[in-house]
Amino acid sequence: MDPQTKIDLGLDDKIAVVSGSARGWGRGIAMELAARGAKVIINGRNPDTVQKTIDDIEAAGGVAHACIADVGSTEGCNALVQSAVDAFGGLDILVNNAGFLLSAPLWEMTDDQWDDVLGTQLTAQFRCSRAAAKIMMAQGRGGRIINMVGGGGFTGQFNNANHAASKGGGMGAVLTWSQELAPYNITVNGVVGIVETDLTRPLHDKVRAARKAEGLADWNISARELGSFPADEAASIVVWLAGESAASVSGQFLEIQGPEIQLWRMATIERSFHRHPRWTPETIEAAGLGPIISGPPRIEPGVAARIARMKTMHK
Repeated sequence: MDPQTKIDLGLDDKIAVVSGSARGWGRGIAMELAARGAKVIINGRNPDTVQKTIDDIEAAGGVAHACIADVGSTEGCNALVQSAVDAFGGLDILVNNAGFLLSAPLWEMTDDQWDDVLGTQLTAQFRCSRAAAKIMMAQGRGGRIINMVGGGGFTGQFNNANHAASKGGGMGAVLTWSQELAPYNITVNGVVGIVETDLTRPLHDKVRAARKAEGLADWNISARELGSFPADEAASIVVWLAGESAASVSGQFLEIQGPEIQLWRMATIERSFHRHPRWTPETIEAAGLGPIISGPPRIEPGVAARIARMKTMHK
């Protein structure tokens, strides 16, 4: 197949909800879904940015409707999902995209910082997915649920334990819901991406400043060289998962980084230790586990550079 030939993803007249779609990656996803024929609910808390995205979709020939709602509450999540039914008569695709950062180290992070990020990035995924699943099950035509997860669930994220915890929790939810909803032909997948947005540009500037302070001649590198890619480009994996081609894909985690798509494997066992008949603290000590498993967190070598970059971004 010629990769330049546009294929039919089966998205014509499909009804999609994208949370946090007035700006950033969510906007890119919503606009690409609309360009492929889906009717899209645009969500945000600012009516002006929501309307701007709708205007841009309509100017390109697409169909969109606004839902001004805060998905940090049960009421907001229910209103967002119901808006698809009210505006277009049903729901086929839910993209749980909404998120933001409230950064602080453990000893300074407040209850509100923890609760607000978990509420928008994890609890909202549960509430929106619950509401969407009920509608999709009743319709009897299957559906797609796509949740934004993240590498922070594997690696941690310096000064952002709330963000990392939400992403790790979201991975567990994807694995569970994909099993529960399989009999109803509803797929559930997780997507990761580092996207160039208004949220990430100041973080990129931190990395550039650090490189400049180190005296590096190429300190002023592009967002792409830092591993962040435009929202419309990063939207492609989400749109593909929403289409008919991905009908058999569920319970998977995919990361898109420009020219690379990574398929992640969960719960890989690196090494096993055996003792008969049973372990005690004494036999663990005698087996020498301490020296074997001491040291830094056990993270894939290939992501070490990214972790260092993220630490610089969030200091």
